[in-house]
Order: sequence, then structure tokens, then C-alpha cells
Amino acid sequence: MELETIELSGIIGLIAIACLAANFIVGFIIWKNIQFKLPFNLTFLGLHKLTGYSAAIAIIVHIILIPLDPKSEFSWGDLLLPLWTKHQPYANTFGALALYLVAVVVISSYFKEKIKLGLWRTLHYISYFAAVPLIVHSIWTDPKLEDRPIDWFDAEKMFVLLCCLVIIALTVYRFLIVSKSTSK
Repeated sequence: MELETIELSGIIGLIAIACLAANFIVGFIIWKNIQFKLPFNLTFLGLHKLTGYSAAIAIIVHIILIPLDPKSEFSWGDLLLPLWTKHQPYANTFGALALYLVAVVVISSYFKEKIKLGLWRTLHYISYFAAVPLIVHSIWTDPKLEDRPIDWFDAEKMFVLLCCLVIIALTVYRFLIVSKSTSK
């Protein structure tokens, strides 16, 4: 059985969402100032950067592979403005929005030393807003671009749902539960 380019893109998309979920977990550990030793003299900040940049690279590769598969019927322009694509235009538009928001976070993190901390922190919070279109895109998209309905029991979709649950739970805890308890 031959692996199609669009399937490879889907697998790399799964890697991207796993890296983002891991990035949220590590960011949560940094925020809570949880102390434990990592192997190989790795720091949590280093791990946070590794998972963040890995997610960004995986997202870029995921996107670049799509128009390389003739079955996708995607043009290079469709990657930037996918609302008019033949397959799943709304789901792909959510993916593009997530890409733009994640790009702001990654680029601002790369230039963190050159911008004011307050501005960087505000831009970094965009990652929480980027999670919303990312989750919608990840759940709604048919990875083979065959416009099939969501298969909630597909192993890949279950993996996506697990990653999304991690991201949602950490976000809710950080902004709703903790902010409620600190405001009392």
C-alpha cells in the first residue's frame, strides 16, 4: 500500500497538534512553577521552545504537502485563502486562521529579546485564541479530503480529541478556575 501525499500531510498534522498539546502542558508547568528535574539538563523553557518550534515546523510541512497531492485540488493560493477551495472550505479556513495566529506567537517568541515583555506576553496569549480555530479545523477536517462526515470513533480523530481536551482543560483551568479563585 502506497502512502499518498495527502495522508502524509494528515499524519504530520497529527504530529503538529501533539506538539501543540505538549507545548500547552509545558507552558502550564512553567506558569505553575512546578519544580522537577528533566533529563539531559533540559529546562522547561527549552522544552517549551522545542515543542513550540516543532509544532510550527510540522504545521508548515503539513500545509506545504497539501497542494503537492493532485487529488487535493488545492492551489498554493488556496493555502492562504482557503474559503474558496473545492474541499472543506470552512474547515480549512479555520486551519488558516489558526496558522496565522500561531505564526504571530512563534514570530514574536523568536524576537522576544527585541520587544517589550508586556507586548510579547500579550502576543503570546494569542496561542489560547489560536487553539479555538485549530480545534475546529482538527475535528471538522476529513484528512483524506473526501468530504466525509466526522468519524468520531476513528483512531486519528480520537487522538485529535484527546489533544484538544488537554488544550481546553489547561486553558479553562488557567483562565476560568484560577482567575475565579484569585478574584475572591
